[in-house]
Amino acid sequence: MTRYRLHRPPGFCLWLALLTAVPTAGAATLGDALTGALERAGPLGETDLPEASSWLSGVPTLSASYVDSQEPLGTDEAEVSLNLPIKSAARRRLDGELEAQASDYAEAAAAYRRWLYAGQVREAAWTHRLAALDLAAARERRSLLAELNDRLGRLADSGAIPRYTALITARSLVDAELTVDEAERALAREERLFEALTGLSSLPTDLAETGPPPAVPDWQSHPALRRLEAARAQETTQLALSAPATASWNLSLIAREFEGPQLTEDQYGVAVEMPLNFLGTQSSSNRSQQSAARRDYLIARDQLWLSLRRQWDTLQAEAQHLARRRELLGEAAVLADRIEAQVTALEASNEIEAELRLQRLLDVLDTRAALARTEALIGRNAARLRQAAGRTP
Repeated sequence: MTRYRLHRPPGFCLWLALLTAVPTAGAATLGDALTGALERAGPLGETDLPEASSWLSGVPTLSASYVDSQEPLGTDEAEVSLNLPIKSAARRRLDGELEAQASDYAEAAAAYRRWLYAGQVREAAWTHRLAALDLAAARERRSLLAELNDRLGRLADSGAIPRYTALITARSLVDAELTVDEAERALAREERLFEALTGLSSLPTDLAETGPPPAVPDWQSHPALRRLEAARAQETTQLALSAPATASWNLSLIAREFEGPQLTEDQYGVAVEMPLNFLGTQSSSNRSQQSAARRDYLIARDQLWLSLRRQWDTLQAEAQHLARRRELLGEAAVLADRIEAQVTALEASNEIEAELRLQRLLDVLDTRAALARTEALIGRNAARLRQAAGRTP
């Protein structure tokens, strides 16, 4: 029987290269991909608004009236009034708070948007990495089966082994070709999706992020919670502005003219209408709005907190599972190396059937591929933990 010795698969070197790649000068990073994704998404669409008045709470109004007397000795009356809604002290204070809160919300919204796209970029990059590993494993399996098929075909032609064994290998080779085709399509799809997301034609060579994943997230600084709190602060101030206690003053500049048979008189004056805030009057509708807004905020905060916490706990459990799986697969890889040596020795002494030898060699490849894939899954889990903790590249 022709002797076949299994060498270290070239694909295994590719798996290691994919997992331990060191970024070269000028190579794209996850930060570059995130920047590209945000640039492709464009700005948030905010438009510049006219600057608000510091003392007017609304648009001034002008009113005019004319009364014509029908009596012979009657007096005609004309009046013009300019009404200016003046901000009360409470309203000016709340307007100042609202401007500061609008700036805080804009900052929180930008951080939240960056965090959202960071999650998309991380998932796209690691999905591509897993697809690349799957393709490397499929090609290595195909390479092994092609070599074995060629060898076993010649042995079957010479009558050294049954034709049945050669046919099984040929059938396995066809399945391997199909697997490679599907893996190539999957990898090409992930490349297109990544380019559509980030605008980069090549993926980062190094997906590892600096520092270990956070042990305990700082939930108060989480972008999603910051955005919710900033929105709540704005809503609270806006509702306070609609309360009766913050009603504006009304300043009226009045000009009147009285014209009669014996007398014509011009009058000028000022009228002020101001709310009595010290009475503390509150409208039912405003109180209802404030109560409903607070309930909605508390429910939204609970939902967000439970979602983030559930995701974090799930990823922590997955991290422990993957660490244990890597440990076991590492032991299996050591055994696979020993099995490879034994298969080669038994093959040399013709003590192992060709079909069984084929299965053992494929098992060795599968073990190495599973170990490489688990390493990638651990990397993706670490990226997801950073995402759940609110961190961005």
